[in-house]
Amino acid sequence: MNNENNIIYVEKFNNDIETIEQLYIKSHYHIPPVNYKNIDKIIQKMYQYESSNEKPDINFWKQLHQISALQGGFLSMENRRKIYSFILEFLFKDEKYKIIPEKVTKKKLNTDETTIKNDCLRSVLFKTFNSDKNLYKYKNEEKTVVDIYIKELMEFTKEALGNCEYFNYYQGYQEICLYFMIIFGRKQGPKYMTMFSKIFLDYALSKKYQINYEMILDILNDCCNLVNKKVNTIINKITKTKPYYSLPWLITIFTHSNENIFNQLALLDYFITCNISHVYFFSANIIVNEFNKISTKFNINSPIDEFMYMEMFLKHFQNIKINLIDFNSLIQKNERINQKYFEDIILITKRKVNNENDKGTLDLLNNKIYDNKIFKKHSFKNNILFIFLCLIMLFLAYKFYK
Repeated sequence: MNNENNIIYVEKFNNDIETIEQLYIKSHYHIPPVNYKNIDKIIQKMYQYESSNEKPDINFWKQLHQISALQGGFLSMENRRKIYSFILEFLFKDEKYKIIPEKVTKKKLNTDETTIKNDCLRSVLFKTFNSDKNLYKYKNEEKTVVDIYIKELMEFTKEALGNCEYFNYYQGYQEICLYFMIIFGRKQGPKYMTMFSKIFLDYALSKKYQINYEMILDILNDCCNLVNKKVNTIINKITKTKPYYSLPWLITIFTHSNENIFNQLALLDYFITCNISHVYFFSANIIVNEFNKISTKFNINSPIDEFMYMEMFLKHFQNIKINLIDFNSLIQKNERINQKYFEDIILITKRKVNNENDKGTLDLLNNKIYDNKIFKKHSFKNNILFIFLCLIMLFLAYKFYK
């Protein structure tokens, strides 16, 4: 079967997903008409920027980010194709994202081919067939379509990597590729996946700076402290180790274990409008939130076997169903965090490390996709201080004019 026929099968599967998506939106989301209108307006603004070659203003990025944080995100595959391509192509104009356009030879990827193949054959796609009654038919039927889709996912992944000569494959990368193949198709997808990788995943893919996972987990632990230091202190006392269970969340943006395609698409909508720090604070919010659900099971002052507590904790987190987490409430919690704190964490970490490899990784990790002012949030303490100062000013004004 030639490649053109394979692409037809990919398109057939993607078309089915789009049809099922409309049913999912109607049955799972309670979306007011204003959401649709806001998305239409933002897309119209995109067209205006494209036709005039103007640079989008701060308000545009704020509105785009606010829409992405709502239930269902950008709502449809058609909207995503328009919005994702606009975001990625605009950001890719920045000099810091320039890459050598020539693809690396297939020979250079041969060492990863077996791993990529095995990872694709274990893709989360197979699990998604159980999460929606309309997708379930693919579990036992349409075997040819699914087999070809997975085969093309292997080629898609290699092509996305091959667009940048210093990308290094890691397990889980193929799951992000899956979503870009669903959104953009087999032909256009690798181009946009490479752009996304260079902008959002460079610190994990770079051959120049091999990622130090221990350091990454230390940074996540600092993020947990900022979310809730009291809870995280208890967690650290129970586990006596770093949050290794959460590492796949960070480097695959949750795609590796989310069995709900449409849930994951909405989550990607949010993160593509964010800085990298948002993924880390979101993961920290999950850790704190999930522990709060089971906290009554732990009495850290009791004489019970400490390894029993550790086992209970790790078992819970290893069995978390990402698709069952209330993403909407966690996104709102995430929005209340001043993302500038992440810059402080990176700065402090950079002072501690001694080798250039880790410093290079930290520079890539602290890549700010948009101007930090766009996402700057005042902390609760700052808000209270502001209100307190206003009350003092009112009191003094009252006294003065009295």
